[in-house]
Amino acid sequence: MERFLKSKYKIGQKIAENPFSLTYQGSNLGNDHPLIIKIYKRGTLNSSLISRMKQKVKELAAINQAEIVKLVDGDYGWQGFYYVREFVKGASLQELLNSGRSIPADKVLEIAIDICRALEAAHRCGIIHGGLKPSNIFFDAQGKARVADFVIEGEIRQAMPQKAISVLENASFASPEEILGNPASALSDIYSLGRILWLMLPDTSTLPRYLQEILAKALKTDPKLRFSSVAQFRESLANKNLAFNPPAHEEYLQIFEKSINEDEEEFIKGQFEKGDEGGQPRRERLLNWLFVTLLLVSIFSGLLFVFLSGR
Repeated sequence: MERFLKSKYKIGQKIAENPFSLTYQGSNLGNDHPLIIKIYKRGTLNSSLISRMKQKVKELAAINQAEIVKLVDGDYGWQGFYYVREFVKGASLQELLNSGRSIPADKVLEIAIDICRALEAAHRCGIIHGGLKPSNIFFDAQGKARVADFVIEGEIRQAMPQKAISVLENASFASPEEILGNPASALSDIYSLGRILWLMLPDTSTLPRYLQEILAKALKTDPKLRFSSVAQFRESLANKNLAFNPPAHEEYLQIFEKSINEDEEEFIKGQFEKGDEGGQPRRERLLNWLFVTLLLVSIFSGLLFVFLSGR
């Protein structure tokens, strides 16, 4: 039995479900053009959140950016709040990572820059993604990376208990401040992109110095120490160099970071030489290790800054 939405869309096969939403393949009734339809279960959202989401759907739908998957429609119906976006025929970044195929370093940079452009366009309109992860990054027929699920993924995470569920599901890509319960921001998107970039890259021990520095900057535990904007992140990637000189007090932090680099490289090399085949469990351990290391570096930086400021 066929189902319809707002007498405009045909709802097809269910392709995903989580505690608060269902995602379907769908099509436009007028021309059978393929679409993706996401419906939030009734009772998931309160009225004020629905009102904000409807407004932001309009704002995002007005953005014409090649790297953003086009949002077609979004409103509240008898099924619950829904949004409709264009269908991207290509695979997702998550599927590419799951395949185990390595991504050339130049292609990694190209993908990251595409994602930056999508985030820049959204941030200029005051829209935060708030849920960036490999499963909502797709590749079109030309191989361009395109980002989906803006607005909704960001807004839904501000509601309880959905916020807690979402953070748990996306802990690998959520920023430290989000895990602590704070709202997502543009700086949170930068952190999430840094985590994704880390996953795409080959063995960390072989990365050029500039890329190690860019990753370290994007993955700072303290958001104030990250890139100040996605544009700055993109410029650093494109120029293969940090887009600005660090503040004077960070020189001491760099001395500390340099002192752990040799041990870090030996550790990473050992992790990649052992472990089970396929690489994914090793990579997860490395992500956890990097997070702890960056946390320690941030604490050291804060203590050093306090010490220097008091002199």
